[in-house]
Order: sequence, then structure tokens, then C-alpha cells
Amino acid sequence: MNARRYAKGTIVLLAALAATGCEKDEEVKLYDSGPVIRRDVIVAVEAAGVIEPSLTVEVKSKASGEILMIDGETGDFVEQGELLVQIDKRSPRNQLAQARAELEAAIARRGIAEAQSTRAKKLLESRTINEVDYDQTILEFANAKADVIRSEVAVENARIALDDTDVRAPISGTIIEKLVEKGQVISSPTMDVGGGSILLQMANLSSVQVKAMVDESDIGKISPGLPVTVTVTSYPNQPFEGVVAKIEPLAMAEQTVTTFSVLILLENQNGLLRPGMNADVEIRIAERRDVVAVPTIALRTESDINVSSDLVGLSPAEVNAMLKDSKPQAPARSETDESGYRFESSYWVFVDEPGGPRAVNVITGLTDLDYSEVIAGLDEDDRVLLLPSSGLIMAQKRFQAQMRRFMSMPGMSGDGKKDDDKSKNRTRKEN
Repeated sequence: MNARRYAKGTIVLLAALAATGCEKDEEVKLYDSGPVIRRDVIVAVEAAGVIEPSLTVEVKSKASGEILMIDGETGDFVEQGELLVQIDKRSPRNQLAQARAELEAAIARRGIAEAQSTRAKKLLESRTINEVDYDQTILEFANAKADVIRSEVAVENARIALDDTDVRAPISGTIIEKLVEKGQVISSPTMDVGGGSILLQMANLSSVQVKAMVDESDIGKISPGLPVTVTVTSYPNQPFEGVVAKIEPLAMAEQTVTTFSVLILLENQNGLLRPGMNADVEIRIAERRDVVAVPTIALRTESDINVSSDLVGLSPAEVNAMLKDSKPQAPARSETDESGYRFESSYWVFVDEPGGPRAVNVITGLTDLDYSEVIAGLDEDDRVLLLPSSGLIMAQKRFQAQMRRFMSMPGMSGDGKKDDDKSKNRTRKEN
């Protein structure tokens, strides 16, 4: 936007400069004046990104069988623990009954083995059996107890498998994708390292994040915690405020462009922001609120003295004398703000006064290209001259010099036509 504005201003200015070279009798004003005002000065990095859920969860099932019920469609909000999917329970229920029966049998065998070990101990004491037979009964008792434990575990696993046929919401959130339908048969191998078949995808959309791609030239200015303004096409007049949460350490390179992913957190209680929306982000790396600010185009550097002084009708010596008498003192403060962004530069400007322009030194802080913060040297409501750049002024001088050389050529009149052409025209009219 700034580049287009400056380009447009350059074209208009060059047209005016050309007019000064061709229309000597007509005075053309090549600059204007503007006020020093109070306003906010914000330095921001702009980037594009995409809205993403801040938390996404896959809803899986470890059970196998036919899906009997799905309670939920994409876009529905569900509470944590709410029943979403129900799978055929017949096979898991039968397995649980079988495991319970085996447990009862194992408990009975354990009782028999315990009684036999007690009797064998008495027989050993009476030397009716030898120690080998006694040890065998002890081993059988131990095996019976182990069988009971294994059967109890089998019952618990069968109960878990039966519970797995009821799939409940792991979080409170919105269903964003539905991968199965009622009547579909799913197979979830017990050794599946993925945790089962994916049925649904849920996301907590009460807060979302923007994954913005920031150019490497700007990434050094950004740190977690900086405020961000986000706009989306769906709501162009409604900005959303967020904060930088994370800067990815690994760059992404595409052709000759290198960018870094910056994650920005946004509150989304009203649900307006949806995953997949394109977003424009403005990361505010530094800002000054309600400060005295001068139009940036008015700022001059030391190298501009000779060119700028001639434009306003002063000599370089006069400008240097004015600047020597103008030595503003900057207030004591850090050279960087809390984000690490450096500021504070020295310039000079022409102040528009009734007696003529006066050159003064200025210390500036933050700049947003349009306006620069004034730390010292100017007061609110001062008016400053908005001069063209030195490059444009020099281009005008070169253009005028070329026009003068062209017009001073032998046989050329003031309007740039050859004199003999005019004579021929007069001869034709007389005839």
C-alpha cells in the first residue's frame, strides 16, 4: 500500500517538475506542509496464514463389529463422556460370559488342589507318601492358583472389550469429520499399534490458532507473547485479537523464499472462526500510544542539506547555522523496547513559520513509514514542510539542465520547434 502511494506521488511530482522546466512563467509549488499531531505509532509485521483447531482428537474404537448407532454429525458440539458410537455387543458379551465360566471352574480347581495339598501334608507326616508325591501336590495347587489369576484377567479384558463397544467423546468439542456410517463393519486388530479404527475427529474450537508464514527477514523481530490482530475474508470489518504462542524452529523454503511458521492463539467463544479459513495477521512488534508524531516524508538527513535548502530558497550555510542552534535533548530511556526492537534516530526538518522555513534537529523513535514518533525537537501542532526526496529534486535539476541545453541549440525557438519550420508555415499562409 505504501509503495503504491509513493509511486503515485512520484509520478505526480515528476509531472510537476517537468512543468517547471517547460513553463517558466508559471509558478509550480513542489511541496506542501503538514502538521505534527498526536497519534498511535505501531510497527507491525504482516503475514498470511490459515485457521487451525488448537486441539484436535481422533475418536477411535478398539472393538470390531457392526456399527449400530452414531449419535452426532459434523458440526455438532458434544460434551466429554457423551455416547457417540455403539458397536454390536454380542461377540464381546459372549466372550465375557465364557471368561466368567472359566473363572468359576478355575476357582473350583483351586479349592480341590488346596484340599489335596493339605491332605498330602498329613500323609507326608505319617510317611504314607514320600516327598516327591507331596511336592507334586504343592505344584498342582500353585498351578491352580495361577489359573484363577489368569481367569480373572481374562474376565477383566472381556469386560473392557464389552465397554469398548460404547465409544464416548474424549473431550468437549465439535465433530469436524465423520469417517464411518451406521451399518458399517469395522475391524480393529487387538495388536493395532494405532489404537484402533478412527471413527470421528473432534476439535476444541473455543480457541483456535493461526499458522502464519513469516518471512525470515522479519522473524528476528517476533517473540512469544506479542499481540496480534487477525482478519479473515468472512468478517473483513471484524478484527480478532490474539497472541504469538510459538515460533517453529525449522524454516520452510520454497524456491528462493524462506519462511518460518508462527502459531498465534485466538479466543473463539462465539464460534465465528472455522478451521481452514484464510487469515491475514498483523504482529505488533512495537507500539507507542498517543505520542507526538511527524509525517515521515518530512524527515531529512545530513546529506539532504544542499539539495533541500535550495528548494526552499535558503543556502546550505543558513541551514547549517539553524541546525547548529537546534540541539534537542532526548529524554533518558532504553534504546530498545521490551520486544527488543531498536529505535531512536536523528533527523532534521523544515518547520513552516511565518517568517520563512526554519531547520531544526529532531530525534525520532518508532516509525510506521507514514508517521514517526517524535522524542525531541518538535511540538504538537508545529507545521513541517513535506519535501520531495533528494533523488527527485536532483532528477528535476538534471531535466531542467537538459531542457536548457536543448533550447539553446542554434535554430531552436522557445517552444522547441526549428525556426525554418515556422518560416515555411508563414510562406504557405501567404500563398
